[in-house]
Amino acid sequence: MTTAQRVARNDGYGRKSRFYEVNGTRLPSVTTILTAVNKPALVPWAAKQEREMVYAAVRKVIADPDVKRINFMLSLESAVGREKAHTKLLAAAGTIGTEAHSLIDWTIRKELKQLVGTEPKISEQALWAFMAWDDWRKAANLSVNLIEEVVFSKRYGYAGTLDLGGEIDHEGGRATIVSDWKTGKAIYQEAHLQVAAYGHALVEMGHADVMPAGCIVRLPKVEDDPAFEVLVIPPEDMKAIHKVFLSVLDLWKWLDA
Repeated sequence: MTTAQRVARNDGYGRKSRFYEVNGTRLPSVTTILTAVNKPALVPWAAKQEREMVYAAVRKVIADPDVKRINFMLSLESAVGREKAHTKLLAAAGTIGTEAHSLIDWTIRKELKQLVGTEPKISEQALWAFMAWDDWRKAANLSVNLIEEVVFSKRYGYAGTLDLGGEIDHEGGRATIVSDWKTGKAIYQEAHLQVAAYGHALVEMGHADVMPAGCIVRLPKVEDDPAFEVLVIPPEDMKAIHKVFLSVLDLWKWLDA
């Protein structure tokens, strides 16, 4: 019987790497491996958020009649705080995604007659994401075989938790899929690598005979985000993308050495 347990490693500077203990063997998580991929849009975005936070803090301090000029910098430092603006925003976005995922997971498990607790209470922003997913799964005639399943590759040495494995209507037929939910404005390249890694793991573990299609579902994070978006990656493309993922795995190992 396979046993898998998530563990974390403190890398310092507020960073953590995630691993899975699979039958006594520690395997890095797919998401940790993908930290080796450069995210060129992140740095300008983070700089913009920091600038906007400082502007807001300056306006707040200037508007306070009790702040004297000599105390301006101390008041500004207090208003800005130590936590970076983009870190706060990413944490908030992560909360929205986590909340939406929790309701998706609860809904599917309930329909599968699995044991579930009370319905998760989520924020309005997370509810928008869930409603978009619910519209899609009904239109796609989604059927579920696996949900929140830990998968791993002993051959290549990695593990992760896929959001869903199942089938959907696609291009006039039924497609076997490995799916991942993303919240935000766009589908980024790392998501392709993630589902390809999970797809290979499903085959290696015997959950699939051949590489499944990848299915990335982007959920709106806020009301004015673009409507939900679905990207289906054909199995042959998934095989090619998995080879790219293995190169990223080699890079992560080199960086982590």
